[in-house]
Formats: sequence, structure tokens, C-alpha cells
Amino acid sequence: MKIRLALCRDLDTRDVIFDHSFVFERSLDFRALITRYRGTVCRRSATGWVVTAWQKSLYRFGNFPLEEAICATILLSRDGVVRSISLDKKSHGGLGPFCDFKTLQGCMNRVLRGRDFAAFSRVCPTSGDVRCLHLFEVLGSAAGFYEELKQRGEEHGTEEELLRVFPKGKNIRVENEHIVFGKEKRVELTLRHDRVPGFSRMAMPETMGATLAATLDGTQVLSEQLEANDFRAIYGKLNRSVSKCHRLEKTAFGCRGRMRFTNYTSLTGLLLLTMSHSAMRILRGPRILMMLQVLQSGGERMNCIGFASLAGRKSACIAELL
Repeated sequence: MKIRLALCRDLDTRDVIFDHSFVFERSLDFRALITRYRGTVCRRSATGWVVTAWQKSLYRFGNFPLEEAICATILLSRDGVVRSISLDKKSHGGLGPFCDFKTLQGCMNRVLRGRDFAAFSRVCPTSGDVRCLHLFEVLGSAAGFYEELKQRGEEHGTEEELLRVFPKGKNIRVENEHIVFGKEKRVELTLRHDRVPGFSRMAMPETMGATLAATLDGTQVLSEQLEANDFRAIYGKLNRSVSKCHRLEKTAFGCRGRMRFTNYTSLTGLLLLTMSHSAMRILRGPRILMMLQVLQSGGERMNCIGFASLAGRKSACIAELL
């Protein structure tokens, strides 16, 4: 079986617009603990714009490999107003068939149809507005890239990004490759623990003493000490450091807008999951998957309508972890 989980440097806008098969091809590349492949293709059409956006995530938690793939097509008018949004029928989330994408598609169209797509972040400021964290990331990235395309006065363009997270001993290494309008940048982050982190009963990090360093195309651009004594502080300090990396990459690409088309928006959560996974010795797979679903759905608040039918089962599983 052909493995196609790498930056597709030969992306052809005509092929991607009409052929989404590369997003859903089964991948056997689980060398990293977490892998995320994401991208956007925008093209001017006779009636307006066609935007294709996808995200594919691979998780290797214990003996529970998980693969999630989503692809959306957004049709815009000549002035960038959303005419329709449709999901590829093969799209699926963390709960597979339990994610009700027909309902999600209806929700997206009700919320976004007739609105300026470039204003997505104002129309949908949280994932709850589209009922799904994955769709929120996909659509937010697509809208950001479309806005950048318009600002540059271009009529077509592509961007794609591949992020991989590798835990190794006390360290976590992140590799991120991003190609925007044919220009490539590579960022590497290393989180080195100066002392063993502490964890809560749910295995979430609650103490941390570490150094986060980052290089951009081989040149060190960031080195920060991170000290925190509760989960909120850990999340906040990691998020601030990751945001700095995002801004450095944005500057390197010469992007003028807020550039939300990036995997950095989810990297903080992925780092936290990697820390927890490295600390576990038993039941890694099911415990981490439950934590992933808790983070995606906001705890007991069921943002994703696909989670609603499993609310009772999920609450019971959470109780077992407490």
C-alpha cells in the first residue's frame, strides 16, 4: 500500500480541488507519537472561489493507533461570501461513525452561509460555534489562508504543513515543515525537562521545570525557561512560547494578516498529551484517548454533536480515571 504522509511538493490545484483521495489513503507511518498533516488550496473560478481544506491526524497511543481525516470544500462568491460548505463523505473524527457529519455540515452552512469567509474568526470565535474542534481548525486555517491570498492579490495558491511530535527520554522533539506559496520553512522545537514533572490523578501535568528551545531553518530563534506549579500555568506558559514561534514563522513568510493557517494553534495541547503519555506505564492507549476527547470537547461540555450520543459512556469512563 502506498504511504503518502509527507509534504506533497507536487500538489496540483486542479487535482486537489476535485480529488481528495490523498487525504483518506490509509497511512502506515506511525513513527512519531503524533503526526498532523494539514493544508489548503484556493482557486479563482468563473463564479467566485473554490477552497479545499484538509487535516489528517495520526496518534500512536499505546496499542491504540488512531487516524482522523477531514476534508471540506468551501464555495465563495466573487467577493468572498460563503455560498456553501460541504464535507467529503469519507471525513471522520475521533469517534468515527459516531461523529454526525451530516448534522455538522448543516450547522456550518447555517452559521457561515452568506457571511464573509475572511471574517471566520469573528463569526466563529470558538469551536462550539461549528460544533467540532477539528472543523474549527480546518475552516479557521482555510479562512486565514484565503485572506492572505486576497491581500497578496493572487488568484490561486496552496499551503501545506506537516507536524510530528517525538518523545525521547526526558525530551520532546517537534518537527514542523510548512510550505506557503512554494516557500518552505522548517521549525524544530525541543522541550527539555530540567526536573521530573508532576501529574494529577487524571495524569494531566501539574508541575513543570523545563527549557523550550526552537530553531528556524537551523538557526536558534528561541530559548525559554518554563517553571509552573499547576496545570493552568503550564498551559499558559507553553502556549505563550508556542505563540512566539508562530509569530517568528509568520514574519519569515512575510504574512501580513494574523496567519491562523498553522498547526501551532493545537501544538500546546499536543505537547501536554505527549507529556502525559510519557509518564504513563499502564493503560496508555485508553487513558490518553479519553484525555484527548476531554480536551477536544471542553470537558463535560459537549461541543461536538458527534460526542452527544456517547455522553453517558464518556462520563462513566471519566469517572473511572478519577
